[in-house]
Amino acid sequence: MSTERPAKDVLTFQCDVCFETRDFLKSEGDNVRNYPACWSVMHEEGWRIHDSEHLCPDCAATDRDDRGNPFRRN
Repeated sequence: MSTERPAKDVLTFQCDVCFETRDFLKSEGDNVRNYPACWSVMHEEGWRIHDSEHLCPDCAATDRDDRGNPFRRN
């Protein structure tokens, strides 16, 4: 999930599993109006999108492990 608040100069991404957040702040020099650039930074940090869910690095690793589990329930 992402929440764009350009009026407050903040772009926040939230993991859809554990609710960890990653903020981009204009006051810290981030271009909060450039969603693709911010997502590119997060992707480098290990964030992933799977089935339209934003996943933090920890949840992304668990999701990969879980998909390889033959006993996984969907």
